[in-house]
Amino acid sequence: MNFSELFKQTNQLCKFSPNGEYLANCVQYRLIIRDVKTLQIIQLYTCLDGIQYIEWSSDSKFVLCGMYKRSIVQVWSLEQSEWTCKIDEGSAGLVAVRWSPDGRHILTTADFHLRITVWSLVNKSVSYIKYPKDTKQGIDFSRDGKYMALAERRDGQDFISIFAATTWHLVKVW
Repeated sequence: MNFSELFKQTNQLCKFSPNGEYLANCVQYRLIIRDVKTLQIIQLYTCLDGIQYIEWSSDSKFVLCGMYKRSIVQVWSLEQSEWTCKIDEGSAGLVAVRWSPDGRHILTTADFHLRITVWSLVNKSVSYIKYPKDTKQGIDFSRDGKYMALAERRDGQDFISIFAATTWHLVKVW
């Protein structure tokens, strides 16, 4: 059995891409993308601060890095190395970030769960969803990725809201 050399990583941030071709790991503020078969570095990205979270898009073409302390998300493209995206939540703060199932929208959650912001990488549009209750357990997508269910808290009552994941408009509330 052959073993590779040890690779440094920070905060145990090491994830395989969904297609199984790449391995992403973080060392402080650097994101390192490796080929799984050879373990050679394919891309090396430098973020604005220490990385606290990483996630691949569903098609393995993009990877995002969450820097919660600075309320910033940076997105990198594996196909176009010069393409980058920076999302700055500013004073709203940042407690969570995730991809939508289509891999072209990013959902960020503001401090105190005040709102979810949906950022489109396709047309650069921004949508806001108010009143999320818990974005770790209180959010899920349908199997086909067309709808999002969200636990919300409005006027002291809990609701489940369904949003269309193409327009991010509210479809139904229970």
